[in-house]
Amino acid sequence: MSEPTTTTTRTDKRTSNSREEILDAAQRIVKRDGAAHLTIDGVAREAGLSKGGVLYNFPNKERLLKGMLDRMLENSIALIEAFREEFADCPNPTLRAIIKTTANKECLDPALNRAILAVAAEDPEMIAPLQAELAKRWEQVRQECTDRDMAALLWAAADGLMFHALLDIGVFPPEKRAELLEKLDELAATTLK
Repeated sequence: MSEPTTTTTRTDKRTSNSREEILDAAQRIVKRDGAAHLTIDGVAREAGLSKGGVLYNFPNKERLLKGMLDRMLENSIALIEAFREEFADCPNPTLRAIIKTTANKECLDPALNRAILAVAAEDPEMIAPLQAELAKRWEQVRQECTDRDMAALLWAAADGLMFHALLDIGVFPPEKRAELLEKLDELAATTLK
């Protein structure tokens, strides 16, 4: 009786590994060549898989980009949760976690994020999970702090710095950006009690 479960588990694990390999390959292509060069064929070559293997996991380019967005969101959520845990005994743990996550280099991949933004602009439903996550986090921030307007300003400033970097339009070099994000974290820790 346990053999079918083992086979299913192996298949699930293999599919999961393939999905990650495909997403990694897609991310490398976007980073190296730009979003315009992201194709199912190119991802298959980059991942060392057949086109059918890629299509089995992601039936089209939009689903592939959605998979990339979902993974980016999962990684960001994991970082936010880790920072919230770190700041659990401090004021405003969620806001501080959001600011720290915004400052985290792992979350700042301009090529990937621009590609996802471009597709999301054409298909707003793609970003529904991100919108739901942001709404959830805002509710946590609202419950944790007394000056909600200041919290909103700090969050918006962190997002502004992040988007400037993502779109490569910022006037602040990376060192200054990091310094400003640190100052935002300081303000969240000390002024919003």
